[in-house]
Amino acid sequence: MSAPEIDAAPECPLTDRPVGSTSTLRRVGAGRVRRRRLAELGFVPGATIEILGRGGVGGLVLAVNADTRVAVDAAGARELWVHGEGRRG
Repeated sequence: MSAPEIDAAPECPLTDRPVGSTSTLRRVGAGRVRRRRLAELGFVPGATIEILGRGGVGGLVLAVNADTRVAVDAAGARELWVHGEGRRG
């Protein structure tokens, strides 16, 4: 009997992750124009995203690849599908 795959955790929208967590972006579920704009901000598959805080109406303040801080609205955060890795120490 083999051990289960650790990387087999399902992906989820970024809005489902808690503040302080770090995730790897798997895909951007947006239209072409919005996907391009998010890519300009650093949201490309493989990017590391840390949730720094939440806004009052569902938006998130994020650190992308540890060098860029970005605020996204709730709709934008729902389009970012991630694989969760854990919380910062």
